Amino acid sequence: MMTFTDLTFAASDPPAPLTGQLRLAVAAYLARFTGSSREHTESDLRCYLAWCAERGLDPLAARRPHLELYIRWMQEIRHFKPSTVSRRFSVTAGFEVLATTQARCAGGR
Repeated sequence: MMTFTDLTFAASDPPAPLTGQLRLAVAAYLARFTGSSREHTESDLRCYLAWCAERGLDPLAARRPHLELYIRWMQEIRHFKPSTVSRRFSVTAGFEVLATTQARCAGGR
């Protein structure tokens, strides 16, 4: 069973490069956007991926408790406005849905 400490651990190592599967999921998600929408979505997704990397969390293995902690981090640590939290989480949720679907199609999760 995972504890709150396990979920909030912040690794001190530099973020690892994207794995092949994660790189594919990111590319697939961003492919649906163009122009400034793509730039903003990429920025929002980069924020989430950096948050995961700082905690040693594989974004493809993230579960609801991790996503709840990401929301709290944006609200309580970064002090983002509610509209920013909503937009960034919307991008994160969309990415997680696509990544989960992609993993199922490939025989994972």
